[in-house]
Amino acid sequence: MAFLIRNTREKIVVKILRMSDRINVKIGELSFELAPLSNDRKIEISSCTKKQDGIDVYDHGSSQHLYIKYSLKNVTGLTDYNDKEYKLSFENEVLTDDCVSEIFMIPQKQELMAAAWQLLNGMPEKLIDHNGKEIKGVKLEVITGLNQK
Repeated sequence: MAFLIRNTREKIVVKILRMSDRINVKIGELSFELAPLSNDRKIEISSCTKKQDGIDVYDHGSSQHLYIKYSLKNVTGLTDYNDKEYKLSFENEVLTDDCVSEIFMIPQKQELMAAAWQLLNGMPEKLIDHNGKEIKGVKLEVITGLNQK
C-alpha cells in the first residue's frame, strides 16, 4: 500500500492507494496503467540478485522486468508495424515475458521506469530523475478501483 501526505493549514491529509486502484502514467501520447504492488511482490523485486565477480549484487534489469510484469495492466497509444493497436499479453494476470520485452523496446522506457520506481512506495507529488531534476512531460493520475465498497 502506498500513501501521499499533504500538509494543509488545518490538518495533515493522508491518502492511501488501494490495491484495486490504478495509476495512469501519461508520457506524451502514451498512457500506461499501473497497479500498486503487494508487499510480497515488492519483496520479490527487491530480492533480485546476480553474480558479479563471485559476489551477489542487485540485478536492476531483472527487478525492472518484474516490476513491469506485475504492475502494468494497460497501455494506450501504441501500434505495431502493421498499424494495429498494440495489446498487452497476460498469463495468470501478469504480463508475459515476451510482452515485457516488447514494452522495453519503446523509446519512452526510461521515463516509464523512472515513474514506476517512484510509484513503488507511494504517489509522489512530482517525478524526479536520477540527477534530482523534475521529469517534464510525464503526468500521473490515480484511477480509483471500481470494486470498492
